[in-house]
Amino acid sequence: MNIKTRIITTSCVIVLLLNNLSMLAQTQNTNLNFGNPTTEEMNMTSCSLEPNASAVVLCRLDDVNYEIRDGGFCVVYEIKERIKILKPEGKDYANVSISYVDFQGNLMKSEKINGLKAVAFNMTDGKVVKTKMDDKLVFRERLDKEDMLMKFTIPQVKVGTVIEYQYKIVSPLYYNIKSWYAQTSIPTMYANYNLVVPEYFQFSIENTGMHQMQQKESLTGCTFNYNGETLNCNGQEYQFTGHDMPSIKGDDYVWHAKDYSNKVTAELNSVRIPGVSYQNYSQEWKDIDKSLLDDDDFGHRMNKSNPLKDEMAAAKIYTMKDNTEKIVAIYQLLKKKLKWNGDYGFWGRSSRNILKDGSGNNADINFVLINMLNDAGVKAVPVVMSTRDNGRLPLTYPSMKFLNTFVVGAYTNDSTMVFVDSSVDDGFLNVLPPKLLTDRARIIAKNDCRWVNLQDIAQARKNIGVIAQLNPQGQLTGMVRSTSMNNFAARVRSDFKHAKDSATFVSQKAQEEGLEITDYKMKDRTSFSPSVCETYSFSKNCEATSDHIYVNPLVLIPIKENPFTATERKLPIEFPYKQSILLNVHMTIPEGYVVEEKSNGARIETPNKEISCNIKFIVDGKTSFVQYKLDINNTFFGVTDYNMVKDVYAKICEYSKNMLVLKKM
Repeated sequence: MNIKTRIITTSCVIVLLLNNLSMLAQTQNTNLNFGNPTTEEMNMTSCSLEPNASAVVLCRLDDVNYEIRDGGFCVVYEIKERIKILKPEGKDYANVSISYVDFQGNLMKSEKINGLKAVAFNMTDGKVVKTKMDDKLVFRERLDKEDMLMKFTIPQVKVGTVIEYQYKIVSPLYYNIKSWYAQTSIPTMYANYNLVVPEYFQFSIENTGMHQMQQKESLTGCTFNYNGETLNCNGQEYQFTGHDMPSIKGDDYVWHAKDYSNKVTAELNSVRIPGVSYQNYSQEWKDIDKSLLDDDDFGHRMNKSNPLKDEMAAAKIYTMKDNTEKIVAIYQLLKKKLKWNGDYGFWGRSSRNILKDGSGNNADINFVLINMLNDAGVKAVPVVMSTRDNGRLPLTYPSMKFLNTFVVGAYTNDSTMVFVDSSVDDGFLNVLPPKLLTDRARIIAKNDCRWVNLQDIAQARKNIGVIAQLNPQGQLTGMVRSTSMNNFAARVRSDFKHAKDSATFVSQKAQEEGLEITDYKMKDRTSFSPSVCETYSFSKNCEATSDHIYVNPLVLIPIKENPFTATERKLPIEFPYKQSILLNVHMTIPEGYVVEEKSNGARIETPNKEISCNIKFIVDGKTSFVQYKLDINNTFFGVTDYNMVKDVYAKICEYSKNMLVLKKM
């Protein structure tokens, strides 16, 4: 080994040693003794990691082990958490909800929560006062046939309180280890996850996230009591420790914040119990494809008979020649018969039951849609996914447990597929709610299972035309014609539907645009179509003096405020869909006035034109013309792109403030 190599190696060892010593020091400074908050914790008034945080997780300890109970293996989760309340809004963290599996009618497969303890510590007259939570403050709520929620509220919580709670979950689902998230919506000073897996179970363990966590892996011994006998075996122990981790908070530009949290996931590969059994659970996506196609409650549902055959015949759908026409007609007929109940699902109920009820979740109705389409000669298949709010599918290993719904893919010809979902009331073919526009969805079809990016199926577009006249008093009047397409059209319909009434909708629109609106009309508001057209008259008072008029030549400003103003951003930027806005404004200048000051056009864009704004501005005699074209061609921008996006938006907003200054001759 030469001198240079020895120096580099020694330096690396020193760096690793210093890192380990730093983490050890942090651990030693962490209070791991639950039931006894320290004076420092009680006197804490802010979090150094995030000074504006409303609360902070001081310590989170999760221990996960296997046990044998009632003759079978189970997984026992022991959770302890200590939180400091720093601001009034932080008191909400004393309201805790814990989800767990509870199969109706099958206690043997249901999880149990026990050992719940929760306390509040307050400083009163220089002494720490402890208040225990009463069992009367614990409630249970059923979410669906498989899931329950336990909720409790810790009493006597105010600014300065330290709260602690701990509980155990005993799960007979030994083949499924819950994912562990190290970060929450408030900063976490210390989190430790300790997992021990007996040698009988082989898991793929994955540690992902944006912040470094210390990871250790070692062999350990496991002892079980089975039918009165002691059973000893080896085990694998995994320990993950995180220090000073910032909060993970979602906003309008993050699909699912937990995707970026430090987390540990475990996927079962095999179970091998000597002398008893061996089962290989390791899968590829082709194995999941086959499993779904062979499943009675999924793949076989695709081959059921059409329950609305007579209605389709009466509507003369079978005689239609164009497949797109057929798909639209079948969907409209289906939606008249069945209403979406607002829920998303994966395993559908029988068509007989949902037709009897008149409603169902999207999976219930989607299976009926597939049966109807196939019966009409239109090949239709499920396209499975994890919705955006459920998190992205893992990239490193296939897993069915993350799939939570599907949409319908229908072929308009041999090679072109369109997508639709029964939850769609405001959209059209290829116009899905944003939560379904995932970048990894999988077509499940015999001999044709493959991935598809639903981000690519449609672009939201809007074309706006404005013709306006400005009078010498500074009053601007005119007409607007706005055509919204695809997801922009769905948004307009949804906004109208959720407004109190049409007058309220128009009033809100006028307030947003800074106009007085009259003679408002909307075309295709209730149609199953890709577009909506709005037309209306407007008036607006511009700033005017005895010899000057100041008017914004855009009239309608597509981006009024920059949503990206923070100095830094912890998470990527995710737009809901690709989008394009084209605005053309023709404005007549009043007689007796000339242009004293105007801005030139502009081209504002990111280096690769993922975001671009091209503005043309021309004054010709008594007419000003502005063409404003905004394109967002990418839906994902990484953390390192934040300043670039922030800068482009700032420039667009700044340009949009420019005034046309007119002077009286």
